[in-house]
Amino acid sequence: MKITPLAGIPLLLLTSLALVSFVNDPITDLTQKLSAEITGHGQAYGNLVELTGIGPRLSGSSGAARAVDWAKAKMESYGFDRVYLQSVMVPQWSRGQVEQATVFQRGGEVQLKVAALGNSVGTAAGGLEAQVIEVHSLQEVAERADEVRGKIVFYNRPMDPNAADTFEAYGGAVDQRTAGPAQAARYGAVAALVRSLTTLVDDDHPHTGMLSNSGGRATIPGAALSAHGANQLSLMLRSDPTLKLKLELGARRLPQVQSYNVVGELTGRELPGEIVVVGGHLDSWDLGVGAQDDGAGVVQSIEILRAMKALGIRPKRTVRAVLFMAEEFGGYGGREYANQARLNGEKHIAATESDRGGFAPVGFAVRADAKVLETVRAWAPYLAPMHADSIWEGESGADVGYLNDLGAATFGFVPESRHYFEFHHSALDTMEAVNAADLGNGAAAMATLTYLTAEYGL
Repeated sequence: MKITPLAGIPLLLLTSLALVSFVNDPITDLTQKLSAEITGHGQAYGNLVELTGIGPRLSGSSGAARAVDWAKAKMESYGFDRVYLQSVMVPQWSRGQVEQATVFQRGGEVQLKVAALGNSVGTAAGGLEAQVIEVHSLQEVAERADEVRGKIVFYNRPMDPNAADTFEAYGGAVDQRTAGPAQAARYGAVAALVRSLTTLVDDDHPHTGMLSNSGGRATIPGAALSAHGANQLSLMLRSDPTLKLKLELGARRLPQVQSYNVVGELTGRELPGEIVVVGGHLDSWDLGVGAQDDGAGVVQSIEILRAMKALGIRPKRTVRAVLFMAEEFGGYGGREYANQARLNGEKHIAATESDRGGFAPVGFAVRADAKVLETVRAWAPYLAPMHADSIWEGESGADVGYLNDLGAATFGFVPESRHYFEFHHSALDTMEAVNAADLGNGAAAMATLTYLTAEYGL
């Protein structure tokens, strides 16, 4: 049975008809059982407690290595048909022991909370001291090139508080973190500070993230100021535009090391050579323990296969859980997984990624052609019990996106996002930020879409 919209029937009418026809439908019975197993007997929350108990899982760190061992052992304990490690070389970086930003003003010294950006170089021992210039865009740095040389560039553009979609707001501000330090270096700055990307207007926790070093330009230290610290610094600059700031960072770049993607699968009963992936990234930033980003996606992916195994559900196609490594440092695990799939001649039908936190489900973003989009929209009634029936064309995820080039349709699980960036990349990303029921409902929604895709294809 393949459920697709019928020619000439408006989608809204089709959905209304489908709601009637899905009553007492055997597919509904099965997806409800799958959902009930996850929400009533699920192990996602308990597994997340275990995973976050390891501590931070920064790419190339001992924490990441322990997480690999944990994930492999966990999937083996559930009796998946196949569990294996896929080798991948990943970046290694250390923030060091020192992170200080001290402002010197007429009234004395003021300490601001700061965290090095991933991939940043450190300062010389003892730090560096310079005047600060406040800007709000990369373009402004270019326009004020004569003022930038020898100074610390301070990017102070907040996320748009009026954006309905906080990921859209994030996308509108993230360039100052990723490309801001390199842009400042282009014009002779000695360091860059970036307002933390958070939806909290006065949060005093720095939110880190990766910066990029492009074009072969000289690199300079880059760090995130807490939103509170950014507010303070901006106010102080209004009173004294010539004030100086001392920045000291112990960050270091280290040689790449070997790490692993962790893969578990249930072999398809009729078409084992056709693969449907569900996944999240195993690495995390080092300020917190990565409960939302992306421990939630990791345990949800494992839970989908666990529930299918527990219920004896074996779809036609192979279902594979992939826990990607080093997403935070540029998608190394996702890129290597797709490369190995290409080299091995594997046929991937679809892949779903959970990397927006473990909040209450909303729906799925689809990166595929119009036909696939219509097919998934016709499945909305099966997703409605989890309130995950909003389906639209959009970006799926950094790791599974590499599979688009191999012909796979990719889906991004979308939960409610209002509070995600309060925790994102900060010390606040802990278990206290996770609601067990929301986490389970998200896993149930993903399991439903994964089953339908693996059983009926696209």
